[in-house]
Amino acid sequence: WLAAHPRTAALAFFVVLTVVHTWPMASDPGHLTRHDNRDTLLNEWIVGWVAHQLPRDPLHLFDANAFHPERHTLACSGPMVVQAVLAMPLLWLGASLVLAHNLLLLAGMALSGWSMSLVVRRWTDDWTAGLVSGAIFAFSAHTLSRIPHLQAQHVEFLPLALLAFDRLLEAPTTRHAAQLAGWFILQGLTSVYLLVISTFALIAAAVAR
Repeated sequence: WLAAHPRTAALAFFVVLTVVHTWPMASDPGHLTRHDNRDTLLNEWIVGWVAHQLPRDPLHLFDANAFHPERHTLACSGPMVVQAVLAMPLLWLGASLVLAHNLLLLAGMALSGWSMSLVVRRWTDDWTAGLVSGAIFAFSAHTLSRIPHLQAQHVEFLPLALLAFDRLLEAPTTRHAAQLAGWFILQGLTSVYLLVISTFALIAAAVAR
């Protein structure tokens, strides 16, 4: 089965690594939190606000319920739109913000490792290289020391943007350009920091090519 479904097996591999690296969070994600860090509380509020406001009044998304009567107060922090959209079904089903945040955190680490493994596997035609690269990418000292920061754990679109950029340089078609733009926009919507990081990563990729 593993040989027949290598992508699914790779995803399962990164889910297991995520559980191990964040244990015991996965044993009770509805209650075990990093509330010792104020950024976790901030990020839960951001996800909750964006998930609430985006489907109701997207034109006033940045007029968050903080620092009244000031406007555009969400701009004081990263909006994490992608994470909030992923959280919407959980919140609609009655999940608490703590549970939704923790599941998003776990998903971000697993998906980041998985996407990097798929890209490196395509570049090298070697699953071992892909799995090792994905593990280093998702579970480095940087990411593990920033577990309270949800925006730092969702880097799953950057490897796909680099792959799309590689394809665009090989065959400059509208389809490849649209793929690059889509992955880049999605990554930028996960974090303002990652928007900047992705820009420099693509510049470095262009120089390398």
